[in-house]
Amino acid sequence: MNKGYVLNGRYEIIGRLGEGGMADVYLAEDLILKRKVAVKLLRLDFRDNPKAKKRFQHEAMAATQLDNPHIVGIYDVDEVEGMQYLVMEFVDGEDLKKYIKDNFPIPYAEVVNIMEQICSAVSEAHRHNIIHRDLKPQNILVDKNGYIKITDFGISRAGSEDTMTQTRSIIGSIHYLSPEQIKGQMATARSDIYSLGIILYEILTGKVPFNGDTAVSIAIKHSQTPMPSVRDFDPRIPQAMENVVLKATAKNPDDRYQTVNDMAADLNTSLDKSRANEPRFAVEPPEDTANEATRVMPFAPLGDTTPSADAKPASREPESTSQENNNKKKTPKKKRRRRWLIIGGIAGILLIILAFIMIASASGKTTVPIVSGTLETEAETKIQDADLTVGKVKYQSSDKIDRHRVISSSPKEDKKVKKGTKINLIVSSGPRMVRVGNYVGQEYDVVKQKLEDEGFTVHKRNAPSGTFRSGRILQQDFQADKRFNPSTKTLTFVVSTGVKRITLKDLTGMTKSQVVAYSNKVEINPTFDYTYSSDQPKGRVVRQSPNANESIQQGGNVAVWISRGTKKDNSDELKSFNMRITIPYLQDTSTAASSSSLNESDESGEESSDTNSGGSNENVVLIYLKDHDHNLSTVYKQMVITQDTQVLLPFKLSNNEVGKYKVVRDGKTIMRDNNVTYDSH
Repeated sequence: MNKGYVLNGRYEIIGRLGEGGMADVYLAEDLILKRKVAVKLLRLDFRDNPKAKKRFQHEAMAATQLDNPHIVGIYDVDEVEGMQYLVMEFVDGEDLKKYIKDNFPIPYAEVVNIMEQICSAVSEAHRHNIIHRDLKPQNILVDKNGYIKITDFGISRAGSEDTMTQTRSIIGSIHYLSPEQIKGQMATARSDIYSLGIILYEILTGKVPFNGDTAVSIAIKHSQTPMPSVRDFDPRIPQAMENVVLKATAKNPDDRYQTVNDMAADLNTSLDKSRANEPRFAVEPPEDTANEATRVMPFAPLGDTTPSADAKPASREPESTSQENNNKKKTPKKKRRRRWLIIGGIAGILLIILAFIMIASASGKTTVPIVSGTLETEAETKIQDADLTVGKVKYQSSDKIDRHRVISSSPKEDKKVKKGTKINLIVSSGPRMVRVGNYVGQEYDVVKQKLEDEGFTVHKRNAPSGTFRSGRILQQDFQADKRFNPSTKTLTFVVSTGVKRITLKDLTGMTKSQVVAYSNKVEINPTFDYTYSSDQPKGRVVRQSPNANESIQQGGNVAVWISRGTKKDNSDELKSFNMRITIPYLQDTSTAASSSSLNESDESGEESSDTNSGGSNENVVLIYLKDHDHNLSTVYKQMVITQDTQVLLPFKLSNNEVGKYKVVRDGKTIMRDNNVTYDSH
């Protein structure tokens, strides 16, 4: 079910939370009540399976009977277009299995708290005569505040329910199943208590007590092997707490706690000092256990009729003696019947074990198909054709593998596995796209580190500012709230150098080129004018404004007058005038195209850029001017524009002179006038 799908016109799917043997679970938004919920949807391949549908309905009925803060609530049960679904309370957290892994070792007081919450939920179920039958950490959820919720009553049953169909069948998770369930016997409340004891063992040690290569080997250990000691794993665990584990997991249900509340009460005091010297819990064997064990020994010589070396030859005895012997033989017959009953019981257990072995080996082996590089749908078909099932599908960004194609599988390709094994897939979600924000006003160093950690290349240009202090971002060359591929995107910032004051030196006597060099060094902007002077030779600075030793802001302007030389009496009178021109702004065509598809690219996850963000498409313009004081071969003014810009060009011409100007952008002349006169302006 895809993101955005609205189930039954009410529940909008946000994403997948997980999957089970029969159903998938999704996070959804309840559009009516405006809350997040978990939607459990019966898988497509089970929708025509009567047993699966019955189990699914059973879970809904069982859970709706229960009202406990530690049981996941059921909000809605329905079917639409052949899809059966449950709407449940959404628990924002993780299952207990992962919680143990993430937080182990867990303090003993917290262990008690966790188990008390679990026991509260199970006790509520038992109060309604409902046996869970599949208690395990994977069915216990822990929210972000450490609050416990039990879920998945799919195989629970009422205590009064007919169990004829359940005997000789194994239902539940083998690592947490009680010995009586493993033997196919009826599950009771004490079967759930056994599972709680295994869960407590796992919380204390971080692992289950019994493991093995096959389900059969694990089942045999549950039935025959004594429970390992948690104190052997951690001697600091109080004996009283270990006793709770041992009593809950006793092989004989009669030796366990009578109720879940009894177990919770015992666990609640297990850390008390008054129980510090408590002896280790041990089950007392029945009174005749030793005798019965001894009686088993004669089974071997039952068929041995060879007389001993000291035996006398057989002789016919009197009839009375024979009758007496017949009476004596009646007693051994009872013993033989008991022996045969015991033999029959052992044979039954062996048959059950043999059945497990046959079931385990019947599935056979198959090879994991080659799925890397194929589309996800093709990979699923290949897996199913190989008698395997698709497990978890995880999506991962990739610059090398196209979107929706498989990156890898687990187990790996070409590996021999049992038929029916779940094959987990990692599927490409395409290049990793990262959403960027508006960073204007923020510290450049902090933003730079954050973006470089994401994989972006970051560039900086400095500029003075009276608004932002040094180190703050003035402009950015990309649009905020867009997503980009960090491996291919370069982000450029204009960063404030702050307000810096410059004490001007005396420029008098300098040439124009010397003034320009000095201005570039201290980062000020000179403007030049020309005047006649008898004090300075032609081409040298006559005066300046502000004057020498005065202070100006970095980036500020300083006016400089350069000598034309001594004025001659017969020289033509110079005429001064300004010419106003408008320099057109040129938007880069590739950037314009990107801008025109902003909405489209945002939906598809493709890279986009903003043409109107500060400095993203600046025009660098050079202006050349020729008049009485300027030469067309040198730059009169350099500008950076981001829109159509008006400029005043100052001309000084004698009666016989003609002015000129040209505007150059990217090496191309875009404006020119070779006939500027006083009359023509």
